[in-house]
Amino acid sequence: MGEALSIQAFNWDFCFRKTYDILQSKAQTGILANTSLKRVDFKRTKHPIYSFSVYGKFQNDLTSLNNISAFGFNSPFNFMYKNHAKMIIVDLPLQDSFTFVHYVEEKMQVSYRYMKDFKAFYIDEFQNEELRTYSMYVRKENILTDINSLEDIFLYHNVMQKINFDGILIKIIDLNLAHNIIIDDIKNKQAKNLYRIKNDYTI
Repeated sequence: MGEALSIQAFNWDFCFRKTYDILQSKAQTGILANTSLKRVDFKRTKHPIYSFSVYGKFQNDLTSLNNISAFGFNSPFNFMYKNHAKMIIVDLPLQDSFTFVHYVEEKMQVSYRYMKDFKAFYIDEFQNEELRTYSMYVRKENILTDINSLEDIFLYHNVMQKINFDGILIKIIDLNLAHNIIIDDIKNKQAKNLYRIKNDYTI
């Protein structure tokens, strides 16, 4: 089958009208992503906000995607869902790492998020620079993402495994199964395990 690996290489500068360079803009998701971006055997997907550094079997499939929406039907998130990918999370809670949930929220067009466009200059792999517009399904002002309870739900339904490796907690999530759990939560539980309304009186 061959090996395949994608590492989150997200960068939110484009949201603030800063120029994005697919070859030079650093990932804001840690040293592992930035180390991979320096290697010739990894290539970066195109979206300027939610990109992945990709190695192996599906590299061409993923880097050829030209999704305008970060979490849309032709995004890497959709590709990973359809290809039964597994997500490995190292020493982080889902709340700080499980971006896949937003793909399902956009797919289901949840009412507490909306599509927002972002425009800035984009420099591609051939050093061509142009003004581009990309979009993201963002939270409404009074909404907070809260997916902490998904951890127990995923464990209960055997969607997630936890492994203690030399004192480091590693979580392995089947994205196809997780997708179904999130769909059920949106359809039948009013997405109560995905978000909460901001309390203006909380300090």
